[in-house]
Amino acid sequence: MKSNQEDEPYEKLCIWLGESEDSNWTKYSTELVAKTVLIDFTQKQWEKLEKEVLEKPEFWQQRCVVSLGEDRSDHAVTILKLLLSKSPYKDVKILSAYELDWAEVPIEKKYASFIKKIIDTIPSSEIEPEIYSLLAKAERSKL
Repeated sequence: MKSNQEDEPYEKLCIWLGESEDSNWTKYSTELVAKTVLIDFTQKQWEKLEKEVLEKPEFWQQRCVVSLGEDRSDHAVTILKLLLSKSPYKDVKILSAYELDWAEVPIEKKYASFIKKIIDTIPSSEIEPEIYSLLAKAERSKL
């Protein structure tokens, strides 16, 4: 029973994000997840999310990204950077770039190449300013 309690916030996250694209999700869900679920995460749960997030389907990763963007904690930013650099899904990478730019957190120079790859996959007329903004921050970074 103790391990169940230890995993409860992570399990709540999984329930909120849903089992399929058809699972209930609204524009208000991101804030609710950030303020009622992620806020209760322990170090162990953040580590579990970081370990498992790349194995999740695209819809799940997308929902996770926007929820992490609402949270903006150091743990959330770490996972956003992971998704920006390693998610197999283009839209997840794009959403991660938006959230990282909006969070106004330092972005290391090593992420510039990942952002350039995103830019290379999008028609120039469709590239939002946030992508270029994040690229500029990464290229100027001394980290």
